[in-house]
Amino acid sequence: MDHDTYRFDPAVGKFDRPTILYLGRIKRYKSVDVVIRALPSVLEKVPDAQLAIVGSGDTLDELKILAGQLGVGANVVFTGFVSTVEKVDWMRRSHVIVNPSPKEGWGLTNIEANACGTVAVATDADGLRDSVRDGETGLLFPYGDHEALADHLVRILTNSGFREKLARAALEWAQSFTWDEAARKTMEIVDRITRK
Repeated sequence: MDHDTYRFDPAVGKFDRPTILYLGRIKRYKSVDVVIRALPSVLEKVPDAQLAIVGSGDTLDELKILAGQLGVGANVVFTGFVSTVEKVDWMRRSHVIVNPSPKEGWGLTNIEANACGTVAVATDADGLRDSVRDGETGLLFPYGDHEALADHLVRILTNSGFREKLARAALEWAQSFTWDEAARKTMEIVDRITRK
């Protein structure tokens, strides 16, 4: 992970409005619609919450229509593609990042957000469950269960002590993803194998 780019800055505060961030490609298989479907339940308990969908892709128009149909269009910001500097700013200033995919090779975006001091909520699915320590650095929810996702988001947005506890652990977790640590672990495995 690029720790020079993705890093916590204590001078940068969170948005005034409780902000949920989705950051990535806007493709049907990414299941961004699940986050939008969770938003009405979130707004019942956190009426000033906003969802930022940062990224571009071929299902952007469908998501805008869905937000309108669910009556949450005023609470959703669609930024389109952003620069790396803007991406890092969104990660630092948002209260929580969500990854609703059914599977990923690895949840790098979760770790990048963690390094910026932001908690991740992700699907309990291959790849993603490896990047989020459930209840320690973030929370996991069953794929497609927008009500479970809404419950997690409400808990994080309304309980600052809980969110800050997760964020501290997430920051520490993200710091372990360095090339030096990867090399050390690789050498441990090689050493173990060669001793047999």
